Amino acid sequence: MNQLAQNKTRRNKIGITVGVGTLLLASFAGAYVYRTLFARPGEAALNYVPADALAVISIDLSPSPTQALAFKQIDNALSRNGLERYTENSILDMIQKSPLNAELAPLVKRGAAGCLDSKPGRSDKEMTGLLFISVSDGGKALEIIQKHAQPKFYKGLKYYVANNQPFGIYVLDDLLVMSDDPAELLKVKEIKDGTRKAITSVPEFLAAREDVASDANVMAFASQALWNIAFKDIAKTSPNWMALGIAVRDGGIGLSMAGKTDPANFPELKTYASIPPVRIDLFQVLPEGSYGMFATSDLGTALRMGESSVSNNKDAKKGIQDMEDSMEKSIGLSVQNDLIPALRGDVVAAVYPSRKGEVVGVDVLAVIDDLNGGDPSSAVQKFQAFMDKQMSKEGNEQKLFTSKSIDGGMEYRINDKLEADMQKGLGDGIDSSQFNKPSLVGNKTVVYAVIGKTVIASTSQELLDRAVNTYRSKTNGLEGDTKFAPYEKSVLDGSQSVIAFSLSRIAEGVKNTIHPTKMNQDDAKLLNSVLDAFLPLKDPFMIKAKATPDGIGSGGVFIPMDYDKMIDLIGSQMKKK
Repeated sequence: MNQLAQNKTRRNKIGITVGVGTLLLASFAGAYVYRTLFARPGEAALNYVPADALAVISIDLSPSPTQALAFKQIDNALSRNGLERYTENSILDMIQKSPLNAELAPLVKRGAAGCLDSKPGRSDKEMTGLLFISVSDGGKALEIIQKHAQPKFYKGLKYYVANNQPFGIYVLDDLLVMSDDPAELLKVKEIKDGTRKAITSVPEFLAAREDVASDANVMAFASQALWNIAFKDIAKTSPNWMALGIAVRDGGIGLSMAGKTDPANFPELKTYASIPPVRIDLFQVLPEGSYGMFATSDLGTALRMGESSVSNNKDAKKGIQDMEDSMEKSIGLSVQNDLIPALRGDVVAAVYPSRKGEVVGVDVLAVIDDLNGGDPSSAVQKFQAFMDKQMSKEGNEQKLFTSKSIDGGMEYRINDKLEADMQKGLGDGIDSSQFNKPSLVGNKTVVYAVIGKTVIASTSQELLDRAVNTYRSKTNGLEGDTKFAPYEKSVLDGSQSVIAFSLSRIAEGVKNTIHPTKMNQDDAKLLNSVLDAFLPLKDPFMIKAKATPDGIGSGGVFIPMDYDKMIDLIGSQMKKK
């Protein structure tokens, strides 16, 4: 094998090694980590990562005090399903099985760190790196290594290389430091000696760490230098550091993300940061009983920002203009003069059960309000007039919508013929023996109300009536909904875009809507098991994103999970194999 091929193989192993921690987290390594009381050796190892590292990852699969209950629950579920064997292998075994690794395995903790670096004098994209593995007794680990590996020297540094292994090993206190490049190992020694700085001395890195949840079990950081290598065309707009954290929590998995970019180099981000957050009273203006919703503030400015970002690209600019021209011909609305002014407020899309008080079927509700100077009513009226004109040209004198006055505004509903055609089209192909067809297509319509300049639209007359009443009176809203009310402050935290869905209510709706009578017994059992895993969930699934004027873009995701039911489900499926 030539040197180039060897380098490639070694780089691949480095990448696999650094990524193995994430796989461990995904496999719920509870049995071992619960016994390692509240230690964070992976994060501590960052004190020896060189300051010029391109990317950094730390893995601490041991619980913080607030995570103890979740890890214990995972531990018990893994044992109950006989899955603990998948979490007992050490990180070393996952790299390569060998007599050395077998002896070291009992000493290996479930804490590790790693970094990527470019090789000096080589191509930017030729990477090397370091892997730090925490052990319980560094002195004993060194004795084992000396039995199975040969000593090597590099500029006064003594390290070890075992047969058939591409990595050199340097023992530093209770850390095994591994790399395919002895120059990287020397950097670690220099940090220990105080002649080289560590990543934890870099202010931008420390600021990125502050943006990650303190209880994160996995943290990953990418530097601006790495972004510049990977995406040279957008180097100026890349963040100083981008951070990701993954935390196991009681009730689910939490992800936190953040990055800081110089606003002077990224004016579009500065524009987006000026967008106000989603309205703080959103839970008061959306009716209760929802499956979930998506809300974003000032979508008009975001659209204009997107156009501005490609203003220097003639092909992209022409493509956008062609699309806008085509849209105006099709629906009679100009993106610049109609849609962008219409979408200056909050745009909310929510889904609800088809019947009030019964979780079955699905209907859609949309609210486009008049905050921030938005005027969606003018765009809707212009669209309606355009469609009526088009229908008249085709010889159809019936208007697209019928209208009536309501308290505080006007209501418009699609004409009877189009409504009947729509319901028939939606129902075609739906098997009544497998689906609750009336709840899916019965009484479906297109109806909207204009209250002031705000537009509220729905696929259900009953849902629209409730939505209009809630919007005007701020009563019977999500603030009184047991699935959402406890999480109002965590959802509406100043973010410009939010998503929140009750997976338990969705699972209940699917159960009431689907009748798997034609499924084979195994498929039906699996479907019910999956739905049953979601039914007990209390927390909603959430995604949030925001930007601030100082150039920080951040976001978070929470994935609710019943560890017992989820691991039991995985265990039952694995037993069938």
